[in-house]
Amino acid sequence: MDKWDRILSEDNVLVDLKSRRKFDVLRELSAVFDDDDAIEDPKQFLADLIRREQESSTGIGKGVAVPHAHEDSISRQILAIGVSREGIDFESADEAPVHIVAMLGTPRKHQKQHMELLAELSRLLQQGWVRDEIVAAADAEQVLAIFKSGS
Repeated sequence: MDKWDRILSEDNVLVDLKSRRKFDVLRELSAVFDDDDAIEDPKQFLADLIRREQESSTGIGKGVAVPHAHEDSISRQILAIGVSREGIDFESADEAPVHIVAMLGTPRKHQKQHMELLAELSRLLQQGWVRDEIVAAADAEQVLAIFKSGS
């Protein structure tokens, strides 16, 4: 089983985010987890994401943001991918609009896995061809295939 298969499914990929503001994007994308048993309280998960974003932007540059929550109320690692062709102002350090949002959640007790996943996402999304193909993807199936081919 591919490492992405464990935490990413087509149900958790939105290839056409409707929201244009970062906190609306957090609401829209986190909703994919509303029925996921990994999250004890979806409203608390969203509040944790918003609180983290208010502390400092998770826009890491090159059109990518990685909002994340690392809380005890999350039972296992989860990941969602959102794509905005128009771009979102995430207040990134490079001031570039964000086109790819990789939202993750991990249990607090899994600090090592949390850091490993952040590093892996960063490594993958630093590759220009990966970002270009994700933004151009027609559907969630294509996004999953890009993750598998890029890792």
